Amino acid sequence: MFLAVYRQGNMTKAAEREHIAPSAISKRIQDLELEIGTPLFYRHARGMTATPAGDALARHTAGLFDDVNRMAAELSVFSKGEEGQARLHAHQSAVVQHLPQELAAFRTAYPKIKILLREETSPNVVQSMQDGLGDIGIFAEHSQLPEGLEIYEYKRDPLVALMPHSHPLAARASLTLPEITGYDFISLETGSSLQVLLANSAAQAGVDISFRIEVVTFTAAVQMVEYGFGITIVPAGIARIYCAKDRIVAVPFSDSWALRRLMICTRDEPKLTAAARLLLNHLRGPDAVPLHLPATKGSLPNR
Repeated sequence: MFLAVYRQGNMTKAAEREHIAPSAISKRIQDLELEIGTPLFYRHARGMTATPAGDALARHTAGLFDDVNRMAAELSVFSKGEEGQARLHAHQSAVVQHLPQELAAFRTAYPKIKILLREETSPNVVQSMQDGLGDIGIFAEHSQLPEGLEIYEYKRDPLVALMPHSHPLAARASLTLPEITGYDFISLETGSSLQVLLANSAAQAGVDISFRIEVVTFTAAVQMVEYGFGITIVPAGIARIYCAKDRIVAVPFSDSWALRRLMICTRDEPKLTAAARLLLNHLRGPDAVPLHLPATKGSLPNR
């Protein structure tokens, strides 16, 4: 929780990420400061910044996660990896489209390995991996690849516009982003990789998107489309699930921004437990070539 506050620079945002009340996380930070005997954060009207003591504690905390992971990796060599657990942090698109089938196959091969799956937004997946809170992360690419991680391509994840059959654009063979800007739009929550991608792409195209409704899940967005609240953008694989219904239709984009990829990452593969390494190889393939490697391993990424 300390690292969450350190990263977010805001007690409320850190509490949301850790699924805990702000008052509870505030009390824990205060207790930690009392135990250490010095303030860890400067409190401001707009948030919090670390004191020199806070920066030092963050470095040591990140080092502790590395030590624990290294110890687990060393101990795991005494087994064949057929028992143990693997921590997987994944973006909603991967959880809905790909992981149920792939994890079922993995469970059949390794029934004694426990998988701890946590669904997060892509920015939080990356942050969790950089903080050493997960063994494997799957996130949606929308900008420069993050530092401090070994990154591989996982799946292609092209995006489509989903709309009612009665919509004026429903008969189109393909669309561009500017062509949908005059219509009401249903967006995923602010800060999600898809929302960031849309906002950045609209800015580059010099257009504005009218976000009429903001939701958290693809399911909620699709339901809003079904009842005529506007257009939403979802991965093509998710659209296929819902387009079996008669009321909605998916139209692909001809724009390059919609050719999204899902990425799979880890901090340091040699330090993974045997169980986590088996899962990583199952998901990405044992001979995958990394797209990005960390410049220096074991260091605390910039906030």
